[in-house]
Amino acid sequence: MPNLSRYGNMKTPLRAFHMALISDNTKMNGVNGAIKKKFKGRDLLFGHGFVDAKIVFVGENPFLDGDKKGLINLTPGSEKMLNQLMKLAGINKNKIYFTSVLKYCPNPAKVPTSKEIKSCVPFLREELKMVEPTLVVTLGNMALNGIGLRQPLANIHGRTFNFGSYELFPTFHPEAAAKSEEIRTLLQNDFIKLKQIIENKNKVV
Repeated sequence: MPNLSRYGNMKTPLRAFHMALISDNTKMNGVNGAIKKKFKGRDLLFGHGFVDAKIVFVGENPFLDGDKKGLINLTPGSEKMLNQLMKLAGINKNKIYFTSVLKYCPNPAKVPTSKEIKSCVPFLREELKMVEPTLVVTLGNMALNGIGLRQPLANIHGRTFNFGSYELFPTFHPEAAAKSEEIRTLLQNDFIKLKQIIENKNKVV
């Protein structure tokens, strides 16, 4: 749901709602246009969700969907798991913004190179500037490195790091958790910690 408070007191709530939708649909035009120009001719995947979100989730690289007709941020199984985890943490999935470090899929059969990742990082940073979140949750090592924290995820997951305008919360990718019961347990525990962090933030606000 768009944030209508930006538009002040308006006589017609429906008009305010439509204006909010227009704003939310155009806010990312600049960065998305730059991505199209940089990676012309490639299948692209843009960030999506609530562009005034306080919480941003950053994934790794896009996946080919089951019908191979395009790219998706998460496989259906990973998306289902993430939705369950957000519910566990008390996060409204309609009030988050989701994006990925990579804006295209270089080669589904290979791990992206550092050069390919670096080519996309400026666009991720620009997205975060536009959304202005207070909390960024990275999913997986690639997302963590792309955001600028080059430490082993196993050593720092479930903790917060001050990144100036926002706090960073690294954790594991649902895709990895689907393949390992140990990682799945760690991921669940991280989201329990995330719930407490969010509750503490709300108390301060």
